[in-house]
Formats: sequence, C-alpha cells, structure tokens
Amino acid sequence: MITKMKHRLAVSTLGALVVLSVLTPPGSAAPVATDSARPQIGVDAGGHLSRATPAPAATSRLSEIPDIPWPPAGVVPPKHSAEKLREFGAAMGERLAKSFPQVVPEAQNMQLTPWSGEWTGVIEDGQDYLTTWAVYHDKIGRTATAYQIEAPGHFTSSPRKWCEINSTTICTATKQPDGSLVLHGVSKIETGKEPRHIESALHYRLDGTVVWTSAYDYDPIFDPNQGPNRDKIALTTAQLTELATDPALHL
Repeated sequence: MITKMKHRLAVSTLGALVVLSVLTPPGSAAPVATDSARPQIGVDAGGHLSRATPAPAATSRLSEIPDIPWPPAGVVPPKHSAEKLREFGAAMGERLAKSFPQVVPEAQNMQLTPWSGEWTGVIEDGQDYLTTWAVYHDKIGRTATAYQIEAPGHFTSSPRKWCEINSTTICTATKQPDGSLVLHGVSKIETGKEPRHIESALHYRLDGTVVWTSAYDYDPIFDPNQGPNRDKIALTTAQLTELATDPALHL
C-alpha cells in the first residue's frame, strides 16, 4: 500500500520545502539495471542516444537570463484523462529504465517512484504535469534525481522569474540549436547546520513544454535508509541537461 504524501511541492519549489518533504520509494518499484565540458548525449528523432557537439556558452548574470513571455502565445494546455496520463507515465518509465543508466553510468539499483501529481502515486483527470524520482545508489551512497514533466502551456514562470522565485545562487541559460532554452540553477538551503544545495536543469521547449530535472548534495528521500550528505551535487550540469532535454519526456 502506498501512503499518500504531498509530492508536487517537493519537486516544483526546489527550496526549503524539499528538505521538509517525506517521500518513500515503493518497495514494488521495478529496479533497472564528467564534467560540463564533455560532449552532450543527444537523442535523435528515432529515440537513439547519439553524441552531439557541446552546447554554446551559457549566460551568467540574472539580467542576461531571458525574460521571455511564458508560456508562448497561443499554447493551450491539454486536458488529459488520468488513464492517458498513466499511459504517458508507463512509456516514460520504460524510456528512463534504459536512458538513465546511460546518462548516469554510476547509478546502481535504480528505481522509479510511481508517476504522480499532488500525492505520491495519485494521478487525476485533467492533471497538467507528472513527477517521479529516480532513486539509486552510487559509490557514495543513496540519492535521487527528481523529474517534473509540465504539459505544454501549464508552466507559467519565465526563465528569469524562475531564477528569482527560487533564490538561486547560480542561474544560467543556454540556447539550444532548435531555438529552445535550457535554464540551469543552483539553490542553497539553510538547514541550521551546513547548507545543502539543489541543482536543476529546465528545458523550455518551443511547444510550451517544460521538463526539469534536479539533483542534490544530500539524499532527498527521507526515510530510515537516509543516504549521506555529499561534498558536491550528485550529478553534473551536463548530466542534468542530458536528462531534461530527452524528447521522449513529454505529455
């Protein structure tokens, strides 16, 4: 039985609420078997991973982050049934079972939590987004990567606004060859002891979709098996970008 727990805030605010959230990966989840300058792994139209040239240099000052209207004009959020959203989740889960270990080869015993909305494992008619966690172990211990898939037109924060409301210590934007944008931000959380950090990559796509991934320098899944704190974020900026720009992730 999956205990209902608040899920969306833990992924979408990417601030102090993450530390306060409690997310337990289900025992029934099926396991699946760098640096910022290295070439990125792209995905071609057939869904195959392929090497691509490095992305152009990113902007570095908040004033340089594009304050573009978002969502794009004319985009109407779709209204999917819960059944359709579960189909999306099943397809994306199959995709991540293959792609995540390729992008994150250090990951062992990776499990996905159920695709969810406001509560873990709960999907409702008309929902405009899906979230999940890829929970895994590496040589340091357990950690997780958060995913949030926003349907076209649902996400309303422009890149600059997102940086402002998440109190980022670092925020950069990189334009992609197709004209889309990848926003990269690092947020610091004051815990009362040493500060902890969250690093996120948000892919603002031309159709109004936003896909974001987040990694941590701690274990964001709070349960009795709590993993260790880390000296640095569990994934690199390049890895987070590769995960967020996978076109197979969409609603």
